[in-house]
Amino acid sequence: MKNQFLILFFLIFINSAFSQNESIKSLVDNTKDLNLDMWELVDYAKNHLEKNIEFARFFYYWIGSNIKYDNEIFQKLEKGKLTNKEYFDTQDYYRVYENRKGICAGYANLFQWFMDEIDIEVVIISGHIRDERNHYVELESDDNYRHAWNAIKINEKWLLVDTTWGTSLEPTISDFYFNMEPARAIITHYPEESKWQLLKKTLSLNEFNKSKFIDPIWFMVGYSDNPKLKQDSKYYYFVYRSNPNMNWIVNLLYSGDNLNFHSIKGLKKIVQGEYTYLRFNKSVIPEKAYFKVNLYNSYDGLNYNLTYKDVINFKI
Repeated sequence: MKNQFLILFFLIFINSAFSQNESIKSLVDNTKDLNLDMWELVDYAKNHLEKNIEFARFFYYWIGSNIKYDNEIFQKLEKGKLTNKEYFDTQDYYRVYENRKGICAGYANLFQWFMDEIDIEVVIISGHIRDERNHYVELESDDNYRHAWNAIKINEKWLLVDTTWGTSLEPTISDFYFNMEPARAIITHYPEESKWQLLKKTLSLNEFNKSKFIDPIWFMVGYSDNPKLKQDSKYYYFVYRSNPNMNWIVNLLYSGDNLNFHSIKGLKKIVQGEYTYLRFNKSVIPEKAYFKVNLYNSYDGLNYNLTYKDVINFKI
């Protein structure tokens, strides 16, 4: 009876949170035809919302719905065609709002301005990111993967927010980047100041690069933990908590050069309780190896259709 009560309470809580988020998104949609300036938009939020977490979500969703990534400026920055002053001028919060476009610094600046107007403590975090293009951060040659995001303090707790990456058109992915769990944020975001990892034990850059790159879609489709690579004297075991949605198939591949990936000979799937083990002999893998995971779904009786590519990448 107690467990049933807890399950019911959890479902009510999840449904309530979902309803609140949808209500805030509706408020954001209602602003599209109002032609509000920045200060009027703040007043609009104050007239419809009460809690700081609601204000923060409103402006997070508003930025994601209204600010487009400025690929032209990014290309100029990448090719060294902008001075520092020209670049920072283009990312001024007022210009980003008026032009409805920016890159990460502009997104972070605009979100910071909104939080300041609402009296929510906020900082801009500078650092590096990794994604499907680059799985390892090299400070000497990785300038193109510098990034800016925010932390806000609500109810005496710091929350991590990335408005740039929150512009995804897929709602579940967009929501992932508001109030990112620190243990999941560190998978892709490496701040210059280690305190903004918000972890009890912070990661060094070397530890970060040795950890796995995991696309958030891994969590969005139902996997709940970070997979681990374990070993004994003979075998490697790629271990993860099984997905309740049994339609998903984890395809583990390896490479010796991080370019050409191959199936693993003799790979055996073992399910024990809540966990799945993909076991393979150490002898079939080079001493220095790279791995990646693709996710498959929709079995047609003969083949699985590739659904998500390069979901996880790591090396040994």
